[in-house]
Amino acid sequence: KEKIKPGGGGFGIRNFLTLFLSIEVSKATSEVLEAIASGDQERLAYAERKVQCFTNQLNDSNPILTEISDSMTEEGECKEAMEAALLQGDKDEAMKWSERMKVASQRKEAGNAKLMECSARYANLMKNIRETAELAR
Repeated sequence: KEKIKPGGGGFGIRNFLTLFLSIEVSKATSEVLEAIASGDQERLAYAERKVQCFTNQLNDSNPILTEISDSMTEEGECKEAMEAALLQGDKDEAMKWSERMKVASQRKEAGNAKLMECSARYANLMKNIRETAELAR
């Protein structure tokens, strides 16, 4: 029976964030269509800015999510290799895998920090879009 590797299976943050942003893009696109149908130019401009913001966030976060996912997978593979080396009594080999696992973990943490920064940047952009639309009313 094959073990499930860390970072594999499950829905995961990558899929969750992608799904969430895709839903937001779809909702904003519906707003664009409704604004076009009603001839509401202010609402159209607002909805188009939302579509663009969510699309940009999706595009900007995707490589960061890939980096996190790849780092998690490598971290899990290194842990398995380290444990196998320890079972064989090869402490030097285990130490090499342990160091590589630490590097993968650091990359994962750096990716998580980048993702938080990206999310905060887009939260601020969306806040500005909403506030600008409210001032225009």
